[in-house]
Amino acid sequence: MPELKIKNMKGLFLLIVSALPLFIYGQNVKIRECYNDNENQVKFCIATDSVTHDKYVGDSFRLFMIVDTKTDNEPIIEKYYLNVNRSADFPYKLNSKFYNETGLIIIEGCATFYLFSPSESKISKQIYPDYTDCEFSDGIGSYIRNLIIKNNSTELELKIDECGIHRFDISDLENIKEI
Repeated sequence: MPELKIKNMKGLFLLIVSALPLFIYGQNVKIRECYNDNENQVKFCIATDSVTHDKYVGDSFRLFMIVDTKTDNEPIIEKYYLNVNRSADFPYKLNSKFYNETGLIIIEGCATFYLFSPSESKISKQIYPDYTDCEFSDGIGSYIRNLIIKNNSTELELKIDECGIHRFDISDLENIKEI
């Protein structure tokens, strides 16, 4: 009889360990990618959950989460549901290349982007480059590439396939403007 209890305890333990991610992030959350800020003990993640799930294409990775890494259970500090990125099956991705220098996380879509400032706990509105004077030869022409933050973190520059270089004044997250 004692051997049976040990087997049941092992089974219970395995069940708890395998179910732990559901309790940490909530049901049906799938993480695509994260950037760890070890100094501030947080991580920034792109994920999907039942809210962003698309009935036709499945997982739509447009949930931006900030997760506290100070404790073992890693509770979510904040969630931001991003707009559909051209199509529900086009995931957002994190660009943390300039984070240590600027304190900004770039959330890149294929044709739009967001900026997040952890120090201000602010996320910008969805930013669309001006495509007015662009002519695309096919459906993939408007992909954003090569995002660079420069001029003392006040300007973001990006290249759009078949449309050229676009610049944005990012000195105020609430009023980002193309320049």
